Amino acid sequence: MSGLTATGIGSGIDISSLVNQLVEAERSPQENRLNLREAKAQSRLSAFGSLKSSLDSFQSSLEKLKSTETFQKRSSLISDKDVFTVTTDANAAPGKYAVQVEQLATQHKLASAAFTDADTSVGTGDLTFTVDGESFTISVEEGSDSLTAIRDAVNNAEDNTGVSASIVNDENGAHLVFTAKDSGTANAISISTSTDINDTGNLASLAYDGVNPSDMTEKVEAKDTIVIVDGFTQTSPNLSLEGMIEGVSFSIKEARPGETIDLEVKLDSASVTKAVKDFVSTYNSLMTTLNNLTSYDPETGAAGVLQGDFTTRSIASRLRQEIGGVVKDLNPELDSLAEIGITTGDGGLLELDSDRLSKVMDTNFNAIADLFGGDNGFATKISTAVDSFAKTGGILDNRTDGLEAAISRIGTQREALDRRMLAVEARYAAQFNAMDSLISSLTTTGDFLTQQLSNLPGMTKKS
Repeated sequence: MSGLTATGIGSGIDISSLVNQLVEAERSPQENRLNLREAKAQSRLSAFGSLKSSLDSFQSSLEKLKSTETFQKRSSLISDKDVFTVTTDANAAPGKYAVQVEQLATQHKLASAAFTDADTSVGTGDLTFTVDGESFTISVEEGSDSLTAIRDAVNNAEDNTGVSASIVNDENGAHLVFTAKDSGTANAISISTSTDINDTGNLASLAYDGVNPSDMTEKVEAKDTIVIVDGFTQTSPNLSLEGMIEGVSFSIKEARPGETIDLEVKLDSASVTKAVKDFVSTYNSLMTTLNNLTSYDPETGAAGVLQGDFTTRSIASRLRQEIGGVVKDLNPELDSLAEIGITTGDGGLLELDSDRLSKVMDTNFNAIADLFGGDNGFATKISTAVDSFAKTGGILDNRTDGLEAAISRIGTQREALDRRMLAVEARYAAQFNAMDSLISSLTTTGDFLTQQLSNLPGMTKKS
């Protein structure tokens, strides 16, 4: 122990060791009790943490079954995804469709006649572009009338309505090319000039209206996408098509005129099956945790950390009650979990008959949504029950807060024990030092008397 000064010189006793042993003998029973209480509290705190984690995982699986989106998903089968793909929403009715992609939308492209090079002067005047009924005009002035200057003026026009300009060189010279930024027939480009279109050698050579002869050449015709579904035709200015089949959006990739591609829209039973399996799995994980924490082996006497705990028993009881119930106002033949293939087995664990679940989905898909979803559905009722235990400030939080407070108090008690043992140590040290001092004094006195007696006349010494 710290602070000891007794050496046992007077008595020959190892006072430091003796004091340590006496203090330890007095400390051990109390320290052991504190250690046992702390270990038990820590064990229970860990057990409630494990239970809370299992409840949170189970709650997550319930959220999927509460969501209407889980039951509104659709899947699609396409015989050739190189031609198109689709996305579906809850409005898509299951069915089979024959789809033909006759034509892809294209961007209109016009090219001028060949000029010597990009610096060649084209002529001055106004150049007006019209796309889908909207126009913008650039003014071409002397000194800024080359192919390069016109290209830049078009591309930099703040009111540009959808035309990009470029210069392409070939063996004949430089060509000024105008391309519609958007595809589709509505975005075809027409170009007019302030000079007469019949004039030659000036800006009129860039005029184009699609009707009158022109020096401009149509390199790519403006086209719409054309799709035929079961004999019905729909067009689109781009490679997307929506609304032709309700709830189905097409992304067109390739045109194959006259070729039929099969499309089937199906209820996404795979997503529902996965959600149900996750529900069963996480519930069983939760019940396994509860069983382990509350177990008791009569042969060995081993008990779970929370064996006999009221809160844990209440959670298990409430969950079993909800699982075994029925949903009000549903078809009596499909108002319980057992009727879709979920039954309770050993240890309160759930068992899923996948074949039974599949048959119910094939014949009455919406029954699964009604059973789990809605205000009275299993997912909602069980989620409410779980939330009452696991929510912030709920029963489990109160229990863990109480255990943490108990552990904190044990720490305070341990500090108090340390202080008291220091006082006990000091008291023992003082007592033994006093004894040692007394023995030393008595020894000195005895030695003095012995010496004096030996010096008296008539005393003889043994040789």
